[in-house]
Amino acid sequence: MTDFRTYELRQLRPRLRDEVSCTWQSYGGAECYVLEDESRGSFFRIGLPEYTFLSLLDGRTTVGEAITQAVSVLGQNAFDEQQAAVICHWLAESKLLAPDGPGRDNGEVTQTDAARVARRLNPLSLRLPLGCPQSMLSALDGLLGGMFSLGGLLLWLSILVVAMWQLAPHTEQLWRESAMILSPNNWLWIGLWGLGLKMIHEASHGLACQRFGGRVREAGIVFVLLAPIPYVDLTSTWRLPKWRRIVTSAAGMFAELLIAALAGILWSNTTDELLRQHLLQLMLTASVVTLLFNANPLMRFDGYYILADLLELPNLAVHGQQSLIHSVKRWLLGVQTSAPTWPEGRTCFVRTYGVLSAIWRTVVSASLIVAAAVWFEGAGIALAAGAVFAWFVQPLWRGLRYVLFGSRFEHPKRTRFVAITTCAVASVVWLLTSVTTWHSITLPGVVESVDASIVRAESPGFVEEVFVASGQLVREGDPLVRLSNHDLETQRRQLVVEIERSELRSRTFQQAGELAARLAEDDNREGLRTKLAELDRSCELLLLRAPCAGLVSAVDLESLLGRYLSAGQELLVIGDPEVKEIRVLISPERLAAASFSLDRRVRVRLVDDGFSTTGTLQRLDPRATVHAPHPALCASAGGPIAIKLAQSDSARRNRDAQELLEPHVVGYVSLDEATSRKLGPGQLANVFIAESPRPLGHWLLERSERWLSAKRWSGRQQEIQLAKVSAPFRQRGSDLESPQMAEQPALDHTVK
Repeated sequence: MTDFRTYELRQLRPRLRDEVSCTWQSYGGAECYVLEDESRGSFFRIGLPEYTFLSLLDGRTTVGEAITQAVSVLGQNAFDEQQAAVICHWLAESKLLAPDGPGRDNGEVTQTDAARVARRLNPLSLRLPLGCPQSMLSALDGLLGGMFSLGGLLLWLSILVVAMWQLAPHTEQLWRESAMILSPNNWLWIGLWGLGLKMIHEASHGLACQRFGGRVREAGIVFVLLAPIPYVDLTSTWRLPKWRRIVTSAAGMFAELLIAALAGILWSNTTDELLRQHLLQLMLTASVVTLLFNANPLMRFDGYYILADLLELPNLAVHGQQSLIHSVKRWLLGVQTSAPTWPEGRTCFVRTYGVLSAIWRTVVSASLIVAAAVWFEGAGIALAAGAVFAWFVQPLWRGLRYVLFGSRFEHPKRTRFVAITTCAVASVVWLLTSVTTWHSITLPGVVESVDASIVRAESPGFVEEVFVASGQLVREGDPLVRLSNHDLETQRRQLVVEIERSELRSRTFQQAGELAARLAEDDNREGLRTKLAELDRSCELLLLRAPCAGLVSAVDLESLLGRYLSAGQELLVIGDPEVKEIRVLISPERLAAASFSLDRRVRVRLVDDGFSTTGTLQRLDPRATVHAPHPALCASAGGPIAIKLAQSDSARRNRDAQELLEPHVVGYVSLDEATSRKLGPGQLANVFIAESPRPLGHWLLERSERWLSAKRWSGRQQEIQLAKVSAPFRQRGSDLESPQMAEQPALDHTVK
């Protein structure tokens, strides 16, 4: 039978389809050829012996004659009939051979088109083609194509160096404002910047491909769990030389980093706060996000293709997956199969890559599923369920079916699988239930002076002059702020005129002998003089003085210039510079841990400069509040606490226009004198307290539930209200009046 099949194969006269073309390349120091199937967009790399054999298959020469001619050309490098049979079988499977009749080709094409349509209609990854962008790229090539040359590279490097030089003096400020940018109320802007950058990213890929002689067959948008991601088809780059493929793969990151550098230069040279905020968002999205995802070689993005071309491992991901599957079969299922080998070698590297990429894909897939379920609500849950089924359930089911039934040539050892799996599950369960751990939780806080004096506007007026700055030491009676009130001055002048007229009338009555009228006028004049004294007192109060000696604490006092202040509105705080404390906000679920840490030493770290020290959690307020002890803690001022608009009209008319999402308890951490002198009022700090020992599984479950609930609440409900709040406020005073804390009923936990 084997001889008959060999004879039948030798008599065949196959030929390659007309759409298949061949390009010579030097890869890995060896001569090779790339086959391109233009109709299907497929590429295959073959060696010189295979190319010689395929070049002889013209539809007239039989396979036997082609083998004989190849031997005469290649000598010892030619292959035998068995290898020729393998190549012919591969050509047929890859649909590179011309069909024997039209019916077969139509069936294959129809089947291929149906599979392509099914892939495009996949709801988990819906592909929306927008056409061929070749004409647009050709127009842009003359304008921007020079970027992908030596001169463009030097210009790009120069701009990056200038940006780093401009940003170097602002490292601390950049780090501090970057943390504020990640506040949830900025996520919409970050998403919009990201979408625009990805369009530029993909256009750069296409422009580089066009510049080097490739062709972009298609461009469009793919919706991965409803998230829009632009794409371009760059399969034609396989015909390009190695380094041009690398440049094409890096072109998107090249463009994004250029935009990030330009944004950084503008950020360093502008003072407009809103513009700086948007430039920082653009800079972070175009640099950090790009490097974390596109440059990551563990996913099949730009970094993967760059690494594969640098190491000349074109099938790195496939080989890594094959190596991982082989290891699972051998060690978990006891299947004795030969280890996979590859012509490029580097077996150890490929195995390591296979393990790391599998772990990373699992993490990314789980993150996408959670994000879809949280952000898209009902539709997101349906998408998440479909993703779980497609990405986890189906592969696990195929693996289980293989374990139970095996294959034609492989028979897994089910007893071994059950034993190893049982031991692994038991070990994990024991680890989660029996191992108790101590964990610390972080409480957001702010540095405040103890028993500080609050300076308020005694009389209404406009801020005319500010004499002090935050952090300045003052003595009792020193001038702080001067207000002006034209209404008070006008009323005083009118009273002075009325008093003069009253004196004139009194003299007139005296001369006329009208004693009763004069006495009545004298009484009226005394009333006017009393009013004048009150107005004089109000005018004197327009100059605010320090009620005691101490350190001034306020946020951006200079911004108060020209602003109207009502009577009783808070301006600043003066406290003892050597007696400070940290006031922390404690959410309901963390109150038990805070109670456990009462009168214990806790660790403190400042947010801005990372300064670390210790303090003592002395006491907790017995009642909860929905108002932050300092506006710097609120997300609208760059703090870590999410807020919402106040519900009551009375609260909206004063400093309580913003409330916490839920009631919090305020805790007080005392500091020693040496530490108090180093810290300034209003500085943000993180206080780390220890939780009572709990099983590891309980802690992980609680953290997961807390994270999911926070994302769901802040992402869909409260951030909508937060977006309605005006631009980030930085004043302790001005529109933020009244230091009184609105109280709420006590929480479930009892605080002693």
